[in-house]
Amino acid sequence: MGVELEYGVVSAVDYLTCRIRVRLDDRDGVESYWLNVPQRNTQGTKRRPLMPELGEQVAVLLDADGVGGVYLGGIYSTAEPPPVVDEDTDYVRFSDGTSITYDRKESEMVLDCVGATTLKCARNLTVESGEPVLVKAPSATLDIPDVAVNGNLKVLGNLNVGGNIDAAGTIMDAGGNSANHKH
Repeated sequence: MGVELEYGVVSAVDYLTCRIRVRLDDRDGVESYWLNVPQRNTQGTKRRPLMPELGEQVAVLLDADGVGGVYLGGIYSTAEPPPVVDEDTDYVRFSDGTSITYDRKESEMVLDCVGATTLKCARNLTVESGEPVLVKAPSATLDIPDVAVNGNLKVLGNLNVGGNIDAAGTIMDAGGNSANHKH
């Protein structure tokens, strides 16, 4: 019993069992039986990427009788061309508009999330950069009991302190007033 490579369109998705059904236009639009969607890891390490979407063009490998088979992957066509054709770019765009791009030629990764992004870790988090870091936001809150700055701290704007200021050195303002200034 041989197998056949066929093309079709996803007609049903079973998210619980990671299976799909495919409408096979070369077989007069007949719908396949439930086909497994291979996963990269299913044992100790488990991974479940997004399932193929309804209406997506796909390639499947079917038994000669068309009963059993497996999903191989989505395919691009002239009607639905690849979103990126650069040989050095790995690209994912989710249906909500969020995208992740990695350009190996430029060694640059971009995450463009249309919603919130949360990073959690149970232990240390280290951010290192060989160049200056820019954080842009309408506001920021550091909810940290103790912060150490190892280096100079420049504040271009007002500084509002809700507690005491302890200084080991001289405090000078631009007008030359010091801690010893009396009124």
